[in-house]
Parts: sequence; C-alpha cells; structure tokens
Amino acid sequence: MKNILLEEFSPICPIQAFVEEDENGVFFYLWDYPGEEHASIRSCWVRNYGPAPDLIDFDAMQDGQAPMLPRDCCAHPDGADRLDPEQLSIVWLEEGDAAALLYEDEVLCVIPSWAGPSPDGSHYPSYARDCTGESHLCFPLGTPESNAMFARIEAAQHFWTSWDGNPWPDIQQQFMDAITSTLGPVKQYYGIDGGHWPPKALVTIEKGDVTYAMTLGVSVLRQPKVEQYTEEPEQLRRFELAFACETKWLAQNEQQLLAYISGQTSLPWSYMTFLAQGHTIPCQEISQINSRFSSMLLAKPEDAPTIPLPLMAGDSVNLLWMIPITAEEQQYAEMNGSEQLTQHSAGDGADWIFNGVAKFMKEA
Repeated sequence: MKNILLEEFSPICPIQAFVEEDENGVFFYLWDYPGEEHASIRSCWVRNYGPAPDLIDFDAMQDGQAPMLPRDCCAHPDGADRLDPEQLSIVWLEEGDAAALLYEDEVLCVIPSWAGPSPDGSHYPSYARDCTGESHLCFPLGTPESNAMFARIEAAQHFWTSWDGNPWPDIQQQFMDAITSTLGPVKQYYGIDGGHWPPKALVTIEKGDVTYAMTLGVSVLRQPKVEQYTEEPEQLRRFELAFACETKWLAQNEQQLLAYISGQTSLPWSYMTFLAQGHTIPCQEISQINSRFSSMLLAKPEDAPTIPLPLMAGDSVNLLWMIPITAEEQQYAEMNGSEQLTQHSAGDGADWIFNGVAKFMKEA
C-alpha cells in the first residue's frame, strides 16, 4: 500500500512534488505538468525500509513498483526507520523547477532541474544523502564541500524567507527610477501579476511620437534551464521586456498588445525554459496591426536606450527589446540564426522601434 507523506506545488512552475511511502521504502517525486499529455515524472530514492537487495528489480519497476536501492549503494543495507511526515519539508530552488526534500531540517535528497532521461538516451541523476554509490536510482548527495546543491538550497531558503518582509516596494522604486531617469515620466502603470506572487508590472511612457512599454519585477525570479546552456548562468537568468512603437501604430491594438507582452513574462516558468537575446516568440497580436508580421525577436540593440536597471541578487538584468519580424524574417532566423538576421538591417531607422515596416528584410 502506498501513502503520500507530503505533497506541494511549485510556487512558480507547473510541478507537483510529493513524497511516497510503501512497505519497501520512500521516494521523492517531481511531477512536471501534472495531468497534461506531456507530463513526466522525475524521481529520487530516499530510503529503504527493509534489507537492501543485491540488484535493482527492474521488472518490478515495469509493474509500477518503487524499487529498493541495492546493498552496495545503500548507507543502511539492513533497512532504516520510518519517516515522520511531520518532520518533512520541501525547499524549492529559486528557478521553481527543482526541489530538495528535508527531514528535521537536514537535506535528504534533491532533484535538480536536469534530472531524468535526456533526448540522447542518457540519464542524469538526482542526489540522496543515504546513497553511497552511483546507481540508476540516484547518486550520492555528498557534502557541502563536494556538492554545490547545498549552497543553492541554502540560497533558496534565504530567498523565500526574504519575501516575508515584502521587498517589492524597494525593488519597484529602483526599477521606476531607472526607467524614468532615461525615458521620462510614466503615462500608465499596470499591475500584471493578477494578484499572485511574484509581483510584477508594466509601464508605458510616451516620448515624442513613440510609446515605450517596459516590464518590471520579472527579474525577481531566476529563469529555469539556463545553467544547462552556459557556464555563466548569472549573465542570462534574469530579464525584463521592452517594446517601442510609433504611437499611431500601437493605438490600433494597444490593449491586446500590452496584454501579450504581459503574458510573455510568465513564459519561462510556465514552459520551464528561458528567454534570451536572439530568441523569437510567436505574436498574433502584432499580425492584427500588420498581417506581414508574425513573431517577436528578442534583441539587445546597440542604439536602444541604455536603462540602468538594478542588479538582482548580484545578477545583471537583461533588457530584451521585442522587435516585430515578418514570417520571412522568422524563417531566415531559423535557418541562419538571429545574429545573421540582424546584420541585414533594412536601414529604415531604429530597428527597435516598430513603425509598420520590416526591419531586416526590405518589402518585396
């Protein structure tokens, strides 16, 4: 018989964590996209309740039974005491897509964002305190000196605790000062968090015949998966969005376009991915202004306004300008890369200000 000892949802990602116990032992699970067709489960062994076997029983796994960790990998080969559910707790890492299981405030195991099977057929491990050797079920957790996950868990605990004091007003003011010092006074301020944590907003500023829209608060969170693509994740994991448009064009679909920009601020955590310079994202709302345009290119144009955004937890914040591109430009970017696309400027003025004209490939 299986019992759920603890369950909890990620505060920012579509992930359910749960601790499951049966007569053989305990496992910790992260269920990504629960209830959806593309749902998947990442797991980590926690402890055996009985004598450890010599080998993993893969046949039992095929029948849906949780396996026991083999004797040569287990710190308690004769079995361990049952866990007290009241002493269990979960710490979500700052990206929201990974978590650690604690018992009496000591780390029992951690499932990192990269754990589980990969597209190339390899398997990346989770880490368990009571695992002493590498196995299909988990790898040894090690010590704070040997495994950086300890420091990340501690940092995450400090991060979540910091919000008990509500740092948002100070963060909000820092961003507003940076924006207004460069672009001028704000015309409209919109809360775009729907009353849910984390707080975030979008502001518009009119300067001459151009309207700017900028987000603030998105960079409070680290984006998922960044560390799997770079050795310097602190350079990429935080962002805000900016959009500039001739006011006459924006007026044609302002409400829907601002709602679209707001919606993209949740994309990394909803889909467990990240946004960075050179990425493109679909945008039906811009095609309603001009049918030739189908997507947004995220860019950091050299001639765009330099806005001195504050550091977030020591990380730089990437201001990603959303530049509408045509289906033709999107296809070119997919084939040749966004960097090659931006080198083909059509020469019609500032590439980062939308004026109804394609920026990188001239009209046919």
